[in-house]
Amino acid sequence: MAYLALIRHGETAWNREGRFTGWADEPLTERGEADARAAGRSLVRLGARWHAIHTSRLRRSVATAEFAFAELGVPLPAMTSHWRLNERHVGDLEGVSHEGVTAAHGPGAVDRWRWGWDVRPPAIAPDDPRQVAHRERYPEAGAELPDGESLQDVIARVRPWLDEVLEQVAAGRNIAAVTHGTTLRALRIIIEATTPEQALSLRPPNGAVAVFEQVDSGGLRLPDIGPLSDQTGC
Repeated sequence: MAYLALIRHGETAWNREGRFTGWADEPLTERGEADARAAGRSLVRLGARWHAIHTSRLRRSVATAEFAFAELGVPLPAMTSHWRLNERHVGDLEGVSHEGVTAAHGPGAVDRWRWGWDVRPPAIAPDDPRQVAHRERYPEAGAELPDGESLQDVIARVRPWLDEVLEQVAAGRNIAAVTHGTTLRALRIIIEATTPEQALSLRPPNGAVAVFEQVDSGGLRLPDIGPLSDQTGC
């Protein structure tokens, strides 16, 4: 039996302040470190041996993986970072508070851009310093570098990564991915064949853990092992 674990990173200051973070490279808070350790203790209860960890290229994801797997008391498995596991690119909203978005774009704008299916945020200009920094940091993205993504865009972006990982799980390897709220939603939507309406209920908090097990048909399912943490079913 092989597993794929999906974990959302711990809290950052911008999470706490209610700011659109996207690809901004925010560190964990002390609470975020605690979120990460709690996620690791959830994996301890599963009792699996993990063969590899995948993270995004953002430090809140990498740090969460390190804190989480320190709880297992074993050498850190091989860890690889991928830009495809980055958070949704929030375009010109990067760093803007939810209150500021509401003031500029009206009631409901925050929910549309946080939880909507195919609604993209205002695009960031190519010469905006924030986007220039992203372009320099992610040359491997090339023409795929986004300037603002909907949930549907993130689903398309993570699918190539997931296809490769599913082959590894099918070969019996236990894989953990430490990622971000919208990215975790996108992965669950693909795995669970979730509809846009059902996807509205997938709102993982910081430190959330969702574990899938391989089934004989080659797919994945949520195992009937009870919740690993209070956050698993989000």
